[in-house]
Amino acid sequence: MVGGWRTYRVSLTFRAPLAFVYRWCTDYTPKDGRYSGEDRSLGLRRRIVRRSRRRVVFENVFDVGEGWGWERHVVSLSPPDRWRSVGKGNYQESVLDYRLTAMSPRRTKFTMRWRSRPTGSVARARVPRSAVEKYVAALWRRRARTLEREARRGTGVAAPGVAASSETRRRTATKVTEGAGSSR
Repeated sequence: MVGGWRTYRVSLTFRAPLAFVYRWCTDYTPKDGRYSGEDRSLGLRRRIVRRSRRRVVFENVFDVGEGWGWERHVVSLSPPDRWRSVGKGNYQESVLDYRLTAMSPRRTKFTMRWRSRPTGSVARARVPRSAVEKYVAALWRRRARTLEREARRGTGVAAPGVAASSETRRRTATKVTEGAGSSR
């Protein structure tokens, strides 16, 4: 073991209803890295392994500058306002807890608490906690722009019993074609 567990926390507010935010955040797709730029900065590639009403399993492959990183996440969904992801990979393992709180009918507080620790034989200096939290908050602010735009347009993930928008149909088609092979 290269180091012990370290805890982190990020919180921000989305300008969208809680139900919409929950569906958007838990609708994992292979293209999720595009929302935060991780597909370009890390070469992130995501593969959806399995999906059910209460669980999503996905794998990420990404460039860590010293080779490729790999991680597998098992996400347990607890609608309407929380989910947990347990991830293990060749560089770290993590437990991420997500919680949503309705602040008003159109505003939702997002809180992400997680702990992680390095794994494997790669000994590297640990990045300061504040730098990790700042980086993750920036990723979620970039995701928020897409989430809020889709909420304003009424696109994105359709509510149960509501006809899917063209964006949802595109994302679903992507899942069917790419998901067979491969949090936002």
